[in-house]
Formats: sequence, structure tokens, C-alpha cells
Amino acid sequence: MDKKMINHTGGCFCGQVKFTVKLDEVPRVFNCHCNDCMKKMGGMITIIDLREGAIDIDKSKLGIYEHLGGSGKKIQKHYCKNCTAPVLTYVAKWNKFYLYAGLLNDISILKNVNNIHYKDSHFPFMENFDSTIKS
Repeated sequence: MDKKMINHTGGCFCGQVKFTVKLDEVPRVFNCHCNDCMKKMGGMITIIDLREGAIDIDKSKLGIYEHLGGSGKKIQKHYCKNCTAPVLTYVAKWNKFYLYAGLLNDISILKNVNNIHYKDSHFPFMENFDSTIKS
């Protein structure tokens, strides 16, 4: 049985990067608390797991910053060349692209989230904020 895919739209802060993305009816969403994300964004990030070929975007408007992740494999950060808003992350370890969730025009579909790398690198205040977060 095929999963139902739904078209969504979004874009960066300045509006130069716009996209259409096909997401599962219930998308796989992650809050990443790893040290790389903290150093890059100043805190945790919320990303959506993308299926291969799910996003229609003009990649010529994106810059790329590449570094090695904790696994020793590359991670690519794709960002708007104009406003530098993060748009996509590619993680070679999983051979996956992830979309920054806040770029969707309608975030109301984001009802479930999995927290990853929480146990070892979350901000201590988060334990007071929500004791129900699981790693």
C-alpha cells in the first residue's frame, strides 16, 4: 500500500528560495539536539525527513556548507544565498535530505515529533520546560 503524499509549499525568510514539497500525510519530524546543530543554529532544530525527489526547488539559489559529522561522514547545509536561512540538510550517514520545518507556509501539519540526540546534548533548561521529552 502506497503512503498518501500531500503537496506543501514554503520558502526562506527573504522569499528568494521557494519550494514545493511532497510530504507523507503524517511526516517524519525530528527535533535534533546534537552538538553540530547547537553550534550551527544556536540550539535544537526541527527538520522533516524527505523522500527521494520529494522537493522541487531551484538549487542555484542555495549555498552549501559541508563538514564531517560525528560519524565521520559528510553533512551538507544548504542555505539561501541571500538571507542565509537554512533550507536543507543532507546527511551522508543516512543518505537523506531533511527540510527545516519552519520554512513550510503551513506548519499546522506538524503534530508529532521525535527528539534525537536529546540524552547527551540537550540544554539543561529543557528538563524543566518539558519533562515528557523522550530521547
